[in-house]
Amino acid sequence: MKSLKTPFSFVGGKPSVTKDISTIINQKIESILNTPKFSRILHPSYGSNIQMLINEYPSDIVLLDAKVETLMDLGDNLSGATVLDMNFDTSSITSYDPIINVYLTYRLPIGTILGSTIKIAIPGIVTEDTIV
Repeated sequence: MKSLKTPFSFVGGKPSVTKDISTIINQKIESILNTPKFSRILHPSYGSNIQMLINEYPSDIVLLDAKVETLMDLGDNLSGATVLDMNFDTSSITSYDPIINVYLTYRLPIGTILGSTIKIAIPGIVTEDTIV
């Protein structure tokens, strides 16, 4: 199985591809998480609602709700792997660099368990430090 490698680059006039299954699954997960639901006309259920984290500082309840919904979205849209667990690391969120690290654990059909880290930017955080 071959897949185009992202970010796109060209080698010898052809787009670069990868055969590494973990790279392919990581790219699929990033595609699902970065696609808002209902943005694909013929496939409205593709994507996730993780963008709801953009509008507010993520509390424990908001993160738990996002985790449950995102795991369901990944289960519905991800082929070639089964997501076992997902955790958010909010310790890196600052008003200057609002990034959430998402740690995923998934199982391939052959039984191998792998992990992945995806960074999600939250550009709209407003705190007392950002108000002038």
